[in-house]
Amino acid sequence: MGLMGFVVACLVGLAILAIFVGVLSIISRDDISDRMQEVFSADLAADTGGSGPQLSANSKLSLKLLDKKLQSRGLGHALSANLMQADLKLTATEYALLVLSITVLGALLGFSISRHPVSALVAGTISFFGPSVFVTWRKMKRRRQFADQLVDVITQIVGSLRSGYSLVQSLDTVSKQAPNPAGEEFMRVVREVQLGLPLSVALAHLAERIENEDLVMVITAINVNQQIGGNLAQILDTAAETIRERVRIKREIQVLTAQQTISGYVLVFLPIVLGALLMLINPTYQMQLFTPGITLCIPTGAGLGIIVGFFAMRRIIDIEV
Repeated sequence: MGLMGFVVACLVGLAILAIFVGVLSIISRDDISDRMQEVFSADLAADTGGSGPQLSANSKLSLKLLDKKLQSRGLGHALSANLMQADLKLTATEYALLVLSITVLGALLGFSISRHPVSALVAGTISFFGPSVFVTWRKMKRRRQFADQLVDVITQIVGSLRSGYSLVQSLDTVSKQAPNPAGEEFMRVVREVQLGLPLSVALAHLAERIENEDLVMVITAINVNQQIGGNLAQILDTAAETIRERVRIKREIQVLTAQQTISGYVLVFLPIVLGALLMLINPTYQMQLFTPGITLCIPTGAGLGIIVGFFAMRRIIDIEV
């Protein structure tokens, strides 16, 4: 085995080890208070009694130092918030190491397929953006699930309020009875209130994590009621009825525009995927499109056409309710 083969083997081994550490962290961290302490460390002081396998003291110290570096550059808080919104039990440093490992592994895999540096670059680029796409997909999926559960959650809150419970007690009841992600999110709200934050601030944190217009309307109604008083149960009941009608209309629109939505995504990703596959299989042939000259207009025009077509189709099917 030559020097190049030894270096490649070492890099692959390190990438697999880092991926294993990241997956191990996901498995071993299941306490919600751990995630609250990471994202709201300036406001909260949560318990961290997690179970399962733990990293060594040196590994923990290294990860803490890297976390401080990310926090000093303003990246740690944003990454941690995104990971919490996607319900991934990873710190910002663990996620960054995981992305780096996947990128290196993807580049090495692309190079091993065609023995061409361009293939390694394409595979590494796809591997680099893959985790970000996955996190975004998880965030959107979780928000859709929360939106589907919001009407039932409000109905439970209204029932608890009419039974004589306070608002915080009603939220606590919902956190124990509602399925995830609604139950988990309202549990965070209750934990933050128990740790000393005002209810309005805890609800504002909830709105930042979920980013749902209907939820913002409900939180605004609660805040107004806290200031001027009134029958909160009746207000929330009316809000639930309004949200229920909006959800029904949105679903009807989604059914009517489903074919156009799927066609738009297919038309966008099909040429990109085919181009990447051809680049991996035969990079010499594919690189002729990117040589200086008139042929360079082909990929440039194709890219612009894909972007314009995608946004035009999204604009057509984007119907506000």
